[in-house]
Amino acid sequence: MQNIQNQATLTRPQVKSGLSQGMTLFTFLMGIFLGALDHSVIGPALSSILASYEMVPAWGSWSFSVYTLVFAVSIPVLGKLSDRFGRKQTFMFGITSFAVGSLICALAPNFTVFLLGRAVQAIGAGGIFPITASHIAVTYPPEQRGKTMGMIGVAFGLGSILGPTIGGMIIAYADWQWVFLINIPLCAIILLMMSQFKSEQQTMKKPIDYVGIMLLALMIVSIMLGITLGSSLFFLVGVVIAPVLFFYERKQADPVMNMNYVTKLPILILLIGSLLSGLVMTVINIIPLFAESHLGFAKGNAGLSIAPLAIASMAASLYGGMLVDKIGAKKVLLAGFALTALATVGLATGIENLALYYAVTIVLGFGIGIVIGAPLNILLLQVIDIREAGAAVGYLSLFRSLGSTISPAVTGKLITLFAASGLSFTYAFSFTLTVSVVSLVLLLVFVKAKAVAKS
Repeated sequence: MQNIQNQATLTRPQVKSGLSQGMTLFTFLMGIFLGALDHSVIGPALSSILASYEMVPAWGSWSFSVYTLVFAVSIPVLGKLSDRFGRKQTFMFGITSFAVGSLICALAPNFTVFLLGRAVQAIGAGGIFPITASHIAVTYPPEQRGKTMGMIGVAFGLGSILGPTIGGMIIAYADWQWVFLINIPLCAIILLMMSQFKSEQQTMKKPIDYVGIMLLALMIVSIMLGITLGSSLFFLVGVVIAPVLFFYERKQADPVMNMNYVTKLPILILLIGSLLSGLVMTVINIIPLFAESHLGFAKGNAGLSIAPLAIASMAASLYGGMLVDKIGAKKVLLAGFALTALATVGLATGIENLALYYAVTIVLGFGIGIVIGAPLNILLLQVIDIREAGAAVGYLSLFRSLGSTISPAVTGKLITLFAASGLSFTYAFSFTLTVSVVSLVLLLVFVKAKAVAKS
C-alpha cells in the first residue's frame, strides 16, 4: 500500500502549460496508431515493392524480419534513455526517426536501401510504443492507469485493422511509395502537437552504458536470428553473450539492464509472463490457414476470418483496462489467460461449424486483448521504482517480442511435422493451450512471491 501511495505522489502531472493532459495522451496514441498502421499497411504493397526491385518473393520476409529485429533492440534501449533524457524528447526522436525511415523506404534506389529504411523506421517505433505506456504510468494516478493504458490497445488495434484496407486502396490508385510517404505529414502533425507539451520530468543524469547497449543489442539480435532462421549457431552466440552482459551490468552505475529484472522473482515472473503473452498472441497467424483448410474459406477471404477476433481484441483492451481499475490487474490477467485457454481447447478439438468458429475466435480475441493489454503493465509498475518506468516497460515489450518470434517458429514446425496425420492444427493450438495454462500457474506463483516480498 505504501508503494502505491508513493507512486501516486510521484505520478501527479507536472505540467507547466501548453498541451492539456487529454490532448497529450491523444498525441501519444496517434504515434501508436501510426506504428500499428505502418506495420500492417505494407502487406498489400509487398508484391509491388518486390517487383519494382526485381526481387524474388522469398526476400519479402526480410522486410518484416529487419523491422522486428531492430525494433526488439530499440525498445529497451530507448525505454532506458527516456528515463535519462526525458519521455518527450525520446518520443519526438522516435517520431522523427520513423519519418526519416519512411522517406528512405519511399526513395530507396534498391532493396538494400529499402531494408535500411525499414531498420530506421523500427528504431523510431522503439521510441513510440514503450514511451507511451511509461508516460501513462507516471502521469495518471494508479486508479486511472488501467483504463488509460487500455486505450493503447484500441489505438494499436485500430491501426492494425485499417492498415491492410488503406494499403490496398493506395496500391489500387497510386504507386507503392505512397504507403510510406503518407507517414511523413502524419509524423509532422504529431511532432507539432508534442512540441506544445511542457512536462517537467525529473531525469537521471548518469553516464550512458554504451558497452551494455552494444552487448544487449548483440544478444537480442543473435537470439532472434537464431529463432527466425533456425540457426543454432546464432542462438548459441546469444546465449553465450547473456552471462557476459549480466556480469558487466552488475558493475555499472546506471546499467541498461537493471539486475533487479532478473534477480527479483516478482519482476522476473512478469517478464516471463510477457514472453508467454507473445507466444499466445501470435496464434492469430495460423487462424486464416485453419479457416481456409477446415472451413472452406477462399484464399483471398481467409484473412477476413479473423476480423471479429481483431475487433474483440481491441474492445477487450479497453474494457480489460477498465476492469483493472475496478477489480485489480491480477484477476483480469487470470481471466484473460483462462479465455485463451478455453478458446484454444475449442480450436484444438476441431471446428467445422462457421457460427461456432466465430464464437470461439471472438472469445480468443477477448483473451488476447487482455493478456497483451493493461494488466501486465500495471502489475509491473507495482513492483518497480516508478522513476524507471521507461526502461521497465521497454523490457516488458522486449520479452513479448521474443515470444511473438518464437511462437510462429514452433507452430510452423508442428503444422509441418503433423501435416500427414491431419492433426497439425490440433497440435499447434494445443501448444497455445499449454502456454495459457502455464501462464495461469505462473500468475499464481507471482501472487505468492509478491506476498512473500511484502512480508
